Amino acid sequence: MPKNRIIIVLGVFIALLPLLGFPRLWESFFQVVTGFSIVLLLIWASIDKHLSLKAKAQRRQLHKRRMEEIARPLTPERSDGGREAEREAEKQVLQEKSL
Repeated sequence: MPKNRIIIVLGVFIALLPLLGFPRLWESFFQVVTGFSIVLLLIWASIDKHLSLKAKAQRRQLHKRRMEEIARPLTPERSDGGREAEREAEKQVLQEKSL
């Protein structure tokens, strides 16, 4: 279940707590636990977003380096005209896209 739906369900639960007939002590306990759960979910979502943006930036840099390597002028160690390096870079780019 996506994090947004979980937060909505927890919010509805808090809204319905007074109608469920729990004793005041239990109701307070459930409110505190549900509130902490919402806070933890929001923190988790922000950390997850930050990590995914960081991974995306790293993939972009890697792709840029590979493309620069392909575009380099022909050197003696690349006597095949750079075709092998191009094929290898294309394989790696295709693998990245499949992730």
